Amino acid sequence: MAYFFHLTTLFLMLYATKAAYRGTSCPSPCRCLNFEGLQSVYCNRTGIEAVPSGIPSDTQLLELSENGIEHIAKDDLEGLNNLQELYLSVNGFSEGSIETGALDLPKLLTIDLSYNQYQTIPTCLPKTIRKLWFFNNNLKLLKSDSFVNYTDLQYLDVSNNQMSVVEKGVFDPLFFLQTLYISFNNLTADSIPPGTFSRTSNLQILSVRFNLLQHMLKYLPRSLQHLDYVGNRIKTIPAYFFVDLPNLETLAFWEGQVTTIEDNAFYGLRNLTILDMNMNKVSVITNDTFTSLTSLQTFYMYSNNIRKVEVGAFHHFASLSELWLQDNKMSTLQPEVLDVKYIPKLSELYIDTNPWYCDCHLRWLREKVGNASYVIQDPHLITCAGPAKLAGKAWDVLKPSDFVCP
Repeated sequence: MAYFFHLTTLFLMLYATKAAYRGTSCPSPCRCLNFEGLQSVYCNRTGIEAVPSGIPSDTQLLELSENGIEHIAKDDLEGLNNLQELYLSVNGFSEGSIETGALDLPKLLTIDLSYNQYQTIPTCLPKTIRKLWFFNNNLKLLKSDSFVNYTDLQYLDVSNNQMSVVEKGVFDPLFFLQTLYISFNNLTADSIPPGTFSRTSNLQILSVRFNLLQHMLKYLPRSLQHLDYVGNRIKTIPAYFFVDLPNLETLAFWEGQVTTIEDNAFYGLRNLTILDMNMNKVSVITNDTFTSLTSLQTFYMYSNNIRKVEVGAFHHFASLSELWLQDNKMSTLQPEVLDVKYIPKLSELYIDTNPWYCDCHLRWLREKVGNASYVIQDPHLITCAGPAKLAGKAWDVLKPSDFVCP
């Protein structure tokens, strides 16, 4: 998130021995330096209650976060015609705090207004703005005209607000939008009208994590590469749902309520490299659950309720490298499930914290520990639930010969 990015920037700045101190005068109590190629003025965490006077005219980055500033007058930033980035998070801004025209600077493209008190998207931003951080304000809805004047936006973060409504057409002006974070709000599927994203035809990253969605969003742009449904209330991933999103590379549902993945649910996702289904409630994986995922490299499926994996379930994974299946309900597994003829690039397998029944039918898997083309990780955490004489014992102390049938 942007807030942590600023903390990292501040940390690096404290050790900026490689950055040349600027020769121009610097307003107290700020710090002026050339940081990562930008003429920068850092006044964050200084306790100031107004924009300081005397900011050098060649300033490109101005950091005013975490102060007590509640007002910016029209002439407070006058003359800063080289300013590109302005950080105003964690102040006291709300509607009317920034006078009209105060931010009309020719090169200003990035603004951070996070952790303030806005209830609406302000109308005082420069029309040329491309990146806007606006998380942790008091938005309850996005109005249809919220971005009508900001058609150059490429990056928008309105996470951690209180939104329950997104009005129809709100994103229509944002043809150039590439990244949208609308996470940690109160949105349901009914909150987002059909076609909300139909005109964001350049959108590549969409995160709706930790909302109240019970159904997945329809009519998303084909340009999407990264889609995040983490922490929602979706229970079913329907068959063929993603056929219109052929460019997806990552897809995340972790910490959700998914119980059913219909056969061919991921059909068409031939470019998907990461699928994260951790911490859901899926119990069965069939031969047709993951058809089409030929480019998948990392598959997270731990902390579900998986009891059975059908032979052939992973045979579509020609590119798979990491398979995470720990903390499920599996007691046995057929050898053909992990046939490396079909998953030749498998390098890491995680299967601990399952109730394995360690008899002769599972001996083959114990034999793979330290003796396979892939690594079975953490054998000391893989324990037997049965039979009784092996219960609780870990695989790093057991031998294949211990896996016997009566």
